[in-house]
Amino acid sequence: MTLAPEVAAAPPPAARRHRLSAFVLDYLIFSLLFAPAYLEWSEKETTGAPMLEDILQPYAGNRDGWMEVASIALIATYFFAQHALWGQTAGKQLCRLKVVSSATGNPPGPRASVIRALVHPALFAVPFIGPPLFLVNALSIMVHPKRRCLHDMIAGTMVVGLGDPARRGGGGFLFALGLTVSLLAALALVVALLTR
Repeated sequence: MTLAPEVAAAPPPAARRHRLSAFVLDYLIFSLLFAPAYLEWSEKETTGAPMLEDILQPYAGNRDGWMEVASIALIATYFFAQHALWGQTAGKQLCRLKVVSSATGNPPGPRASVIRALVHPALFAVPFIGPPLFLVNALSIMVHPKRRCLHDMIAGTMVVGLGDPARRGGGGFLFALGLTVSLLAALALVVALLTR
């Protein structure tokens, strides 16, 4: 009698709260790295339009639109380089998550990494409908059975949890930290916009 070799179970899809925490941590890290240069070189001209319109169409009347484009390129590079090399960004590593090919379970590779990295920030950059598209992208993990965002589906990737699946509740601290940081960042953004 021969025994079949034991097949390793595929890692489970990442918990939504862990993905949110990783997202917040990655954008905080990126913002801390890029903010000094942005503040130094930004001379955004106000259009006189309501703030909501400025958010929905960031390029209208903006002499420094190149900064917006540079920001998208830098965000894409931040995510692409780390996903292509390690399958995880700094935020995902802290939250014990990894991006893998949804077909093979292996690291995504350069092609899938570049598609994934470009779709995510580019959605936000589309004038007028960018922010709603960005929101639809983020909220798609609530309805997809494997918790995949639109950028995951387009790139053929998924985010998996690397923690012990038997251990429930892990990452609650990171979720709380991410939520706190995001609320503080939102508050800082509102204050910055109101004091212009």
